[in-house]
Amino acid sequence: MNAATDNTSSSQRIILAGIRQALMAPAEAILGYGELVNQALVTDDLKRFKADADKVLSAARQLSDMINHLLAAGSSDVLFEEKDVADVEKELRHDLRTPINAIKGFGEMLLEDLEELDETGVCADLGKLLEESNQLLGNLGHIVNFTQGDMGAAAAELGAETLAADLVDFVDKPTASSLKPLPEDTGYILVVDDIASNRDLLSRRLILDGHRVATASSGVEALEMLDGEDFDLVLLDVMMPGMSGLEVLARMKQHLVLKTIPVVMVSALDDTSSVIRCIEAGADDYLPKPINQTLFRARIKSGLEKKHWLDEEKRQKKFIRDAFSRFVPEVVVDQLIKNPEQLSLGGRRQNLTVLFTDLEGFTRLIEGADPEEVLPVLNRYFDGLCRIVLDHGGTIDKIIGDAMLAFFGAPVEQPDHPERAMACVLELDAFCQAFQKEDDVHKLGFGKTRIGVHTGVAVVGNFGGESFFDYTVLGDVVNTASRMEAVNKQIGTRICISGETASHCTDIEFRPIGTLLLKGKSTGVAAFVPVIEFASKSFISDYRRAFSLLDLGGEEALEAFQSLAKNYPDDALTAFHARRLVAGESGSTIVFNTK
Repeated sequence: MNAATDNTSSSQRIILAGIRQALMAPAEAILGYGELVNQALVTDDLKRFKADADKVLSAARQLSDMINHLLAAGSSDVLFEEKDVADVEKELRHDLRTPINAIKGFGEMLLEDLEELDETGVCADLGKLLEESNQLLGNLGHIVNFTQGDMGAAAAELGAETLAADLVDFVDKPTASSLKPLPEDTGYILVVDDIASNRDLLSRRLILDGHRVATASSGVEALEMLDGEDFDLVLLDVMMPGMSGLEVLARMKQHLVLKTIPVVMVSALDDTSSVIRCIEAGADDYLPKPINQTLFRARIKSGLEKKHWLDEEKRQKKFIRDAFSRFVPEVVVDQLIKNPEQLSLGGRRQNLTVLFTDLEGFTRLIEGADPEEVLPVLNRYFDGLCRIVLDHGGTIDKIIGDAMLAFFGAPVEQPDHPERAMACVLELDAFCQAFQKEDDVHKLGFGKTRIGVHTGVAVVGNFGGESFFDYTVLGDVVNTASRMEAVNKQIGTRICISGETASHCTDIEFRPIGTLLLKGKSTGVAAFVPVIEFASKSFISDYRRAFSLLDLGGEEALEAFQSLAKNYPDDALTAFHARRLVAGESGSTIVFNTK
């Protein structure tokens, strides 16, 4: 195809676009007002006018079908072939005028009759219908000039040449990259169209379906309204003077907020390339003129469902961030937002590591001190604990009084959750010891912080009802961690770690406490304390030798622990075992009746 052929084809498309706009816009308005009039004549006192209204509506549908057929996509070749000029002129002059004349004739009679009954609403619609009929006749007279060879004059008189040329240019140009757009029945919809009757009809249809509607007569006005109000959907006419619908769409897709609003393009251009270009530019859907009522409702429903889905997705992200940002690390919150399926709303069984802390002497502290003194210190204490837990990727389950429950391995899976928990424990212990020595804290008599840790299978998720829920962990692993924390009080240690946790932490040295037979348990739990004090090799070696003698019984074990206790009088665990042996107990299994 040569340049001259390309130019001819482009000119033909330009003129055809203008003709479609000039004929279809008023034809669609006539059909729309005809439907409204018909719907209004259903009451008993107006039923006698229904026959004439049906004739108006039938003629309006006939007119719309004829125009759509004559100017359908792909018919431009027929229109511009010289041999078909006579046929085209005949259809334009005669065939289209036949339904127009029927519309005007029956419409004028209806208007005269209804004016006498003071039916102002129906009369107003009939008046607009007749006005659009006259407009269509005028446009038709200009278009006939085209069949007589004066294409440029016809387009100019219609005011469509520049508008259509801009549109065709936009459609024909390839894009550097395709812009991708980022359920309820009703919504707030913005109708954008430069033709008043189109805005009126679309608004009326939407309002009848229960939607809230606002209108804009230009692209500039539409963008101003979009910037100031929250719309659920935009119905956007493609061909508008000044700023076209495609330009408005491009501006919306460049905006952080507006790009998520679904846009349905409306146009008399219903050829495949125009539809594709609108979709590539970011439109969510496309409505050809004349508008089919069933298709119209389906497109609106689909667009609103998408908007409500996007809103729900946004609400879900906000919910996740609000619910978890104070209790889990920011990086975990981001992961949940990207992968919300990792957050099981019904709860799921999962291997976790659970951590309990408790403040010694809290009841005494609260009862004996001024709350105005205690509470700021207590808040600072928990702020430090929470920061450390979050820094290690833990989730803070709850804080009750002086106690904190945290866990590792959920809501985002962490294969190294035992190691994370132990690293957290060591930092917590260091923080609590330093905190206890601060002047204002020491003055109040803050006790030491005891910590218990256990690893096992738990159920984790959201528990509660629709009005309230709690993201928490449940199961025996929680009870065991709690009881191991309580064991510290009886043996004098600060930290008690289960064997299930310690076995994963090969980089940390532990010394055994023994096998704990906790209250309510039929099997014992191996327990350890990390080596963070008295860490000389000789002490650790002596302790392990003494511990190995426990199960053998006899005087050797007693002598070994008494010797250790004498050399290391500050080691509470050594003193505990020495007391057990003096009291006549033996073995490494220790029975506790602690909660």
